[in-house]
Formats: sequence, C-alpha cells, structure tokens
Amino acid sequence: MKIIGFSSLKKTLLAYPSMELLPLSGSLSLGIGRRTCIGKWQAGVYSSCDSEAVPVCGSCEEFNACAICTGTCLKEEKTCLEEHAVYIAMFRPDIFKIGVTKASRLDDRLREQGADVGAVVDYVLDGELARRRERELQKRYRIKGTVRHSQKMLVDTEIDWAAWDAMKAKMDINGETKLRYFDVPLWMRPLQEKNMLLGRVIGVKGRLVVLEKDATLYGFDLNNILGAEVSPIESSKRQISLHIT
Repeated sequence: MKIIGFSSLKKTLLAYPSMELLPLSGSLSLGIGRRTCIGKWQAGVYSSCDSEAVPVCGSCEEFNACAICTGTCLKEEKTCLEEHAVYIAMFRPDIFKIGVTKASRLDDRLREQGADVGAVVDYVLDGELARRRERELQKRYRIKGTVRHSQKMLVDTEIDWAAWDAMKAKMDINGETKLRYFDVPLWMRPLQEKNMLLGRVIGVKGRLVVLEKDATLYGFDLNNILGAEVSPIESSKRQISLHIT
C-alpha cells in the first residue's frame, strides 16, 4: 500500500488503494519503501501518479494562491471573506512565529504546526487584511512567519515561560492556548528515523511522530512517508500489524 496523506490532528495515515485511515497510535511496525508522487484530487476523485518526483510532481501539485498571499489577493474572486486570526506561536524552548488562520481553525492550526503555546494578536475581517496585518507585525517585532522542522525537534527541552510572558507583555496580549501532545514526559531528544515506524507511539506533534522502543525515543517526520510504499515489518518473534496492538 502507498501512503498519500496524513492528518496530525486525527493521528492517521491515508493508504492507497484501499483509502483506509491507518491509526498513528498503539504499537507500530511499519517499513518505508520506494517513494513516488502522492497523486492529486480533482472534484473529490483521486488520481494516482508514479512520477519519481516526491512528495508531489509538477503535474499533480496544485497552485494555492492563498498560501502565498502577502496582502493582495491573487485570485479572480476573493474567497477569504470570513474572520481571520493573526496569532503568535512559540515552540520549545523560545522560538516564535507570527501567522494567520481562519478564526474558527485557530486551535487546529496551532496543533498542525506543533506549537507549544499560542495567542491571538488580532482578529481581522478577512484573509487579505489578515495577511497585511501579519506582515506588519512580523516586521515590527522581527519575528519570522516560518519555523523549520529541525527546530521543532527540540521536544525534550523546557518551555521558556519567561520569554513567552515577556513577548505577551510587549505585544499587549491577553489570554493564551497551551497545547499538549505526548502521553508521558519525554526523557530524551528523539533520535531521527527515516526508514521505519517502529515502536509504541508516545504522541504526534505537528508532523513529528515520537515512538518508544527499548527505552529509546525515535522521531519520524511524516513528510518522509508521503508517497511511500509501506509494509509491516516481520519480527523473528512475532509480526506486529500497523493497527493498535
């Protein structure tokens, strides 16, 4: 089977051709094989693709004008006509970003990115105005709009609450959303793994899955499974399925 998508919110993988949702929970034993393009969806219909360009080839990649909007709508007709939130998020220990999302998706958006804490800086009438406000705040406070995945790997560090409180005071923010991802406190920085999902799932933080095997933590970037052929790993003692055991 081939993995063509994942949801960090639902903690699932989407497998082709069955279109089954596979849980990222319990004990996993999954080998990662050859990767090809994830394909594309059109009008709710999925089309497979075998291009070696991963995770998506030029023919299957969709142009998303909203994703690259900087405050001037690039569409023929503006569609972001709902309230948006301009937010600040912090990642362990003290890495900040300023971003934009639909107000109704604020908590989901923070979780999708793996933020440890976030707060609304401003509510704006539509997405176009929100992008302008976002750029203004990024420039004023010298805070970027992106955080690299490698920076998000610092999941074993303590949150610098003093830095967070200082930023809130500087920006005159009230309220905050704290987010929790793991079943137990992490006792070490996860070792990076690319070839398999093996062990007991401790949690999913953004696109990072943390697993425990033999008292060691491993971290797997879900982007590395997109378009990959996967299969259960057989053990000399037993075979563990992808599903919860």
